[in-house]
Amino acid sequence: MALFNSEVKNVTEFYFIRHGVTTMNQQHRFCGSGIDIPLAPVGVAGAKQAGQYLRQVHFTHAYTSPLCRAKVTLETVLAENKRPTVSTTILPELREIDLGDWDGDTLAAHENEQQYHYYFKQPERYNAAVIHAESYQALEKRGRQALQQIFVENPQGNVLIASHGVFLTTLLQRVLGIPLSDIRQHGILANTSVTQLSSSDGQHFSRQLWNETRFLHHSTT
Repeated sequence: MALFNSEVKNVTEFYFIRHGVTTMNQQHRFCGSGIDIPLAPVGVAGAKQAGQYLRQVHFTHAYTSPLCRAKVTLETVLAENKRPTVSTTILPELREIDLGDWDGDTLAAHENEQQYHYYFKQPERYNAAVIHAESYQALEKRGRQALQQIFVENPQGNVLIASHGVFLTTLLQRVLGIPLSDIRQHGILANTSVTQLSSSDGQHFSRQLWNETRFLHHSTT
């Protein structure tokens, strides 16, 4: 498991981590930006293991979604780091997708609905307005804005970003050039997974590491 710790001028290494497991993940419920829930014990343990995996990386700055599950994941990861204290910014644009009427419901409660099928299988046809939610396109737009801001603030070095499954999967697949129709083809990034992308301009990215979880010593489902 090679980590690319940037020492190259004008190249930024983005380390993305999805938050640890929550009880709503365990219960197979929709959990979007409208719900703020803490990590389950297994989620805290997973975040600590991710921190141990990343402990040698010298982060120049860290960013997190404002939601508790992401903030605690970031704090737990940084607590394991061997480098000096890392400054952290809470960035609202890193929040999870807004799931509107579905938020908090079990997945099973909506599995026979057309928009459910589109949401999971045909994202390009998903009409978020039907359930008073956020579209994939709107999520991507704010995500790209966040990445550009982070790059402008960190034009070189290593940055750590804690966010959410649908947000990260959508944004990172799209900036790598994956069509919207295919972003969920292989599911979403796993809880407490680490994904690393490099960029020299904050708009074009290359993949170094994807959905890495081999550092976890227990199940996070």
